[in-house]
Amino acid sequence: MAISSVSLPAHNLHTHTVVLLHGRGSNAREASQQLWETLDRRKESIQHILPSVKWVFPQADEVYSERFEQYLPEWFDIWDSRNPDQRRELQIHGLKEVIPQLVRLIHNEASTVGLQNVILAGISQGCATAIQTLLNFPVSELRQGESRLCAFIGLSGWMSLGESSVQESREVLGLEGSRPSDDLYRNTPVFISHCTDDGVVSIEQGKRLRDTLTAYGMSVTWKEYPTGGHWINSPQGVEDIVAFLRSLGV
Repeated sequence: MAISSVSLPAHNLHTHTVVLLHGRGSNAREASQQLWETLDRRKESIQHILPSVKWVFPQADEVYSERFEQYLPEWFDIWDSRNPDQRRELQIHGLKEVIPQLVRLIHNEASTVGLQNVILAGISQGCATAIQTLLNFPVSELRQGESRLCAFIGLSGWMSLGESSVQESREVLGLEGSRPSDDLYRNTPVFISHCTDDGVVSIEQGKRLRDTLTAYGMSVTWKEYPTGGHWINSPQGVEDIVAFLRSLGV
């Protein structure tokens, strides 16, 4: 089953695509609107600053929350986002369901611009889902010569199923199918940002994500800000993302 999404086309010649996953309890349209409203010092949004980029916002299904006993838009169930290690078994089913769908979406976008011009990004639980998608991206979905994404961007994020090695994390998830690519995650540059006043996901979770990915051998750029809450700091956070992407040729 194909995953639904909201897309914002590039304003100029389309050269890159960002696939950005929203957080738990949010939705694709809300995330796209928030991004439009987050500005740099010149009062410009990222979409305006980078006109050759297409933006794709996948939509999570309504998933039953064991803790809240109701259906919520979320990529997978979790007991407590402040303590992702608590009842980790709840996370596995949803991740197994959604990762293959996200892989197909990325594969389709790559057919237009090339995998090396696709940026995978996520906010909060969307970040946790996106990083597991990167770590478990199957070799069978790579075209000849493909060995990296343009970048990975994690915002106000945390690490799901974080283990001491990628292999251990993969074994905990137990995703079936083609062998995951090691080159893809190792070769993809990473940008992670977090605000110290984030009241939903503590900055300590962001630092844990940073340290885990660094231990996995990934090249991580880390930025933290005093304000911004559970989102992107403005204006400096916007400008740092733009500078990171421009350094990669976006």
